[in-house]
Amino acid sequence: MTTLSVIIGISAMIVSLRYLKDITISLLIAIVAIGTISLIKPMMYYDAFVKEISDWNFWKVMITIFSIYLLGETLNRSGDAAKFTSAIGDIFTAPRVAISLMPATIGLLPMPGGAMFSAPMVKEMALKDRNITSEDAMVTNYWFRHSMEYFWPLYPAIVIASGMANTPLKSLVTGMLPAGIMAIVAGYLYMVRMRPVVKLSLSALKELFLSSWPIVVVIIFVILNQPGWLVVLTTSLVYLLTKKDKLKILKSSFKWKTFLLLSAVFFFKAFVETSHIPEGMASELLSWSVPTILVIIALPFIMGLMTGVTQASVGLSFPLLMSLVATKAMFPTALLAYAFAVAGVLLSPVHLCVALTTQYFSVSYTTMVKRITVPLALATAVTFITYLFITKL
Repeated sequence: MTTLSVIIGISAMIVSLRYLKDITISLLIAIVAIGTISLIKPMMYYDAFVKEISDWNFWKVMITIFSIYLLGETLNRSGDAAKFTSAIGDIFTAPRVAISLMPATIGLLPMPGGAMFSAPMVKEMALKDRNITSEDAMVTNYWFRHSMEYFWPLYPAIVIASGMANTPLKSLVTGMLPAGIMAIVAGYLYMVRMRPVVKLSLSALKELFLSSWPIVVVIIFVILNQPGWLVVLTTSLVYLLTKKDKLKILKSSFKWKTFLLLSAVFFFKAFVETSHIPEGMASELLSWSVPTILVIIALPFIMGLMTGVTQASVGLSFPLLMSLVATKAMFPTALLAYAFAVAGVLLSPVHLCVALTTQYFSVSYTTMVKRITVPLALATAVTFITYLFITKL
């Protein structure tokens, strides 16, 4: 019954999203559908709400997203975003190449909604080439922002996966590296499709640094293992103080629809956890004699699709998956499960970056999914081959 309720809930969410064009309402419909079919007690909804508002991670995400908007608004209104894109354009003369490099750089920052960090700059750069559509800009920004998530060791999800699989982080990062390389290469060949031409100049490099110092500061402090939410908040506030029209910028950074969506996403995550849906699904799949490898693939993928958060998908599925396999099989299992968790998250309509950037670039969810299917399938296939190779040793 749990598995059926999840399938119906996800289907209801996707269908309602197609017709209502409102992801927050669609998400609430999915919650009600899953709860009704699974006979969830009304008190469970209250427990999920309490869990959400008492979760410090929820507030950190809210702070981070606000800080990203604040930094983005300040970059735009001060003219620094235009200067940054101009400098990138001077160094990498092809705008199509430049719009892939900016989000890839931002991809080094493991922060929720990070694709919105680079979105204004990508949009500005895309305007310089009439052949780059809003769809091209959105998909390129989204894909290259998340290519790093496969292997970059600063992402919380891969750290969590490492701990749950009793596998050294270095080993897991190395194991996921082929998928990350394939994601970048396939994305470049599929979306950019041109040879980069570099034209270095002292003035362009100076302009690049002066217009992007807040981004550089954030990257440096995150690499130094400082709290991402605090780094972005502090940097954005300090940066704001150096500019004019502070109050206008501050007011325009409050996006109430976005914060409402964030609240719905975290309520959904809390609802999934408090109603013990992962445990119920795992139990049902095993009782139906479903092959272990299908459980390893399906559970993290579905959890990723449902929550839109990689660390949530890993955290909800890995304890169950690791209990199904022998100790020596934990490493390859972690690789395969992590790849499918990332795949589920990247395809999830409740993924913050999907919700925020599709709206920002005015691109439909279905269009985005079609455009990333090929590179996503290739990156996932590489991990599947790696899994088969290791298990045969």
